[in-house]
Amino acid sequence: MKRTLLAAVVMLLACSAAQAQAPSLGIGAFGGVNIPIVQDDQGNGTVFGIHARVKLLPFLVAEPNFLLSKWGDPDAIDGIVLGEGSKITGFGLDATLGGLPGAVGFKPFFFAGIGSFKIKNELTGFDESNIGYKGGLGIGLGLSPKFDVDVRGGLLVVPQEDGGSKKGALITGGVTVNL
Repeated sequence: MKRTLLAAVVMLLACSAAQAQAPSLGIGAFGGVNIPIVQDDQGNGTVFGIHARVKLLPFLVAEPNFLLSKWGDPDAIDGIVLGEGSKITGFGLDATLGGLPGAVGFKPFFFAGIGSFKIKNELTGFDESNIGYKGGLGIGLGLSPKFDVDVRGGLLVVPQEDGGSKKGALITGGVTVNL
């Protein structure tokens, strides 16, 4: 009994020491595709951005981020062009559960976030800024304690003032340097 208790205490202290050594800050970049959902007036587009990573707890990371995206031009119907894709500029805060920075190996995680998103279309004159929401799943791979790569699949939803919302599936890949 005493040996089991002593072994548990030693393991707990060793894990705490290992967590103290793990990086708690990082900075990274990502890019990928933005696929509009239930929007005939938009085509597939691109998304790029940067994020910081701040480890709050051993299993929780905050990620302030900035993104630039553009939906593509919609497909023409019977030779009639429906318009051009909208541009999206956003900044916000995501939280990841799992996928710790600095851990080497395979790291699945969930993420959810909130932010301010400006959607603008010069052809139609649409120009609106609203609070939007992101969430999804990711898979990270810690190459070393200093470098992580990840792939994420998520949903971006930005409610509109006149009802409805703009929605897109974001599929991104990125790299993060842990400081």
